[in-house]
Amino acid sequence: MRPEFPWLWKVESRRLLWLMGLTFALIVTFQYIELPNSISSLFSSSKIPFSRNSTSLTRHGQRQSSSNLAPAMAPSFPPKNATLVDDSGGGDDEEVEVDKIFDTKGNATAPAVSPSQVKENATAPAASAEPPAALPILKENATAPVASAKPPASLPTSNPSPVKENATTPTTSQVQDKNSTKTDVPGASPVVRFVPDVKENSKMPDSGVMSISEMSKQLRRNRISHNRLAKKPKWVTKPDLELLQAKYEIENAPIDDKDPLLYAPLYRNVSIFKRSYELMEKMLKVYVYKEGDKPIMHSPILRGIYASEGWFMKLIESNNNKFVTKDASKAHLFYLPFSSRMLEVTLYVQDSHSHRNLIQYLKDYIDFISVKYPFWNRTSGADHFLAACHDWAPSETRKHFTKSIRALCNSDVKEGFVFGKDTSLPETFVRDPKKPLSNIGGKSASQRPTLAFFAGKPDHGYLRPILLSYWGNNKDPDLKIFGKLPRTKGNKNYLQFMKTSKYCICAKGFEVNSPRVVEAIFYDCVPVIISDNFVPPFFEVLNWESFALFVAEKDVPNLKKILMSVSERRYKQMQMRVKRVQKHFLWHVRPEKYDMFHMILHSVWFNRVFQISV
Repeated sequence: MRPEFPWLWKVESRRLLWLMGLTFALIVTFQYIELPNSISSLFSSSKIPFSRNSTSLTRHGQRQSSSNLAPAMAPSFPPKNATLVDDSGGGDDEEVEVDKIFDTKGNATAPAVSPSQVKENATAPAASAEPPAALPILKENATAPVASAKPPASLPTSNPSPVKENATTPTTSQVQDKNSTKTDVPGASPVVRFVPDVKENSKMPDSGVMSISEMSKQLRRNRISHNRLAKKPKWVTKPDLELLQAKYEIENAPIDDKDPLLYAPLYRNVSIFKRSYELMEKMLKVYVYKEGDKPIMHSPILRGIYASEGWFMKLIESNNNKFVTKDASKAHLFYLPFSSRMLEVTLYVQDSHSHRNLIQYLKDYIDFISVKYPFWNRTSGADHFLAACHDWAPSETRKHFTKSIRALCNSDVKEGFVFGKDTSLPETFVRDPKKPLSNIGGKSASQRPTLAFFAGKPDHGYLRPILLSYWGNNKDPDLKIFGKLPRTKGNKNYLQFMKTSKYCICAKGFEVNSPRVVEAIFYDCVPVIISDNFVPPFFEVLNWESFALFVAEKDVPNLKKILMSVSERRYKQMQMRVKRVQKHFLWHVRPEKYDMFHMILHSVWFNRVFQISV
């Protein structure tokens, strides 16, 4: 063989390899351009192309867990003859001075129930041309698929469905012994599968204080990640599909900022709020549980600083409420009618510093309704809601109501408030239940000589002594900052100051919430909220910075400087907006459009709509 032959062979081999590689690259490029899904099949036979427009509501490959569920049994507890305290004293007299003893972690003790597969014969309607392909459109005859081959208990109509033989409803005489230190009862039912607390909620900044703008960002983040906040139901119902349709219509609401009843600057997005409110009035149905004994259940308190939970309970349980349905199969939401104030009055042992029997009572109630009805277990309580105004409500409901919507007066970010799920309940001080709107209003902006006013018990919390040390005892003639004012008939001194001051200081007490926020709006006074990590009422809808000032607790020494930095034009604009937003913070004996009752219900509805996932 001649010496040049091996060299030629190597050169030709290289050319052949380059030619084969180029050919293969052209084939791959052509297939990628013409058939995008086929490229993946060249490299992996296990990956199946996924269509973004899939309309399937079925989740495959999930195992359904089943167990023999025992009925909930409430432990024995000797009855206590509780006397209801007169709430007519007013203001800080009603605040309870009890040490806070709860662990802030509130870890759940049992795993979440995996959502089950939707039954094959469920009539999930097809999508129309307008909404996204994944959004089902409603049909009148849509049926609710069941979680397994064994159907759930029948939905109750106006006649309650049969109760399992051994199921007993918890009463005030059936709660765990008040002095007991046990958190679990050996005979309690395992029927309710509680899920762990939502961890992605409040990512606190390094300072430990979440500003209003940071709260708004967190709300947006939680809206985007709503699939993590809401557990998919075990089976899909017609109300679920209606909520999906409502969500689509709200997200695509037409621009409408000319409604004379809705002043656009007061809202985050007035068009979305208006459309959401219209849909709520059109379709929302609430099922109210009838179970539970008085005085903790079905006993509204209409006077004092805890009146919000009482007024809401009274109005939603009234016979002529158009939102309430007796047919639970039509319900979008389920209301748990307990009073957090009466829970404390009835069961708390004075100076025991233990709330365990209060928590156990609520757990027993959930165990009972989850045995009697299928609704709680279908969603792990995600479509259930409560309204609670007592300071202890966040800690008492944190563990066993993890997925439920909680309307809380004590809406503290550090107490486990979940943006996009929970809502802030306005704390209102009702002096006369027969005339909840008495003394409403105040002087015009030009007739308010006092720059700022505050009065309250100086020993309630750590903030008020600081406020009084800097500005109390007439240290500055423009700021009327007092401890507790002398009591007068009708509390006229207090009301007169609020009606004639430009700004009303709403400083926190033991907890972040204060009735002064709503009182300021009630008397046409611009609220100045000094309470770190407080989520203001109806935060999902209202643009609070358009009509209120927020001052960080660390800035109390600069309070006057901050108030004086607001121009006269800006102040008059804010005071005008306080008057316009006032209708959202009023109780009426017969509910009126956009009033407090409707706004609380709307916030619960709004959060549920944006949590729904099937």
